Amino acid sequence: MVELALVLPVALLLIAAVLLVAEVGVARLALEHGAAEAARAGALTNDDALVRATAAAAVAPLDSARVAVTIEPAQNAPPRSSAPRGSLVRVELRYVVPLPLGFAGLPRLIVLGKAARRIEWSP
Repeated sequence: MVELALVLPVALLLIAAVLLVAEVGVARLALEHGAAEAARAGALTNDDALVRATAAAAVAPLDSARVAVTIEPAQNAPPRSSAPRGSLVRVELRYVVPLPLGFAGLPRLIVLGKAARRIEWSP
């Protein structure tokens, strides 16, 4: 019985660490895929609203309301405002992974997904 009392906390901590690493891996894959799909939508349409909608739809296992989308340059900023064809659109997705003991002072885990594409759309 003493052995169980000594080993159980370590085993539970190890299981929790494995689950957290798996969750971070799933989030990273989902964000990379979502950023690639969103950048592709931006390259084909040059529409920021469609880029955000595509990113929200593509990060399926994650809560899309907690995914922050950054698009550079913005739709109304040069070079995307006048003659966007051939310019680069960059999409970055950011997601904060909820930690089981976050209240205990552990740092937040932020996972990023980035992608860039050349704009093919012309007005």
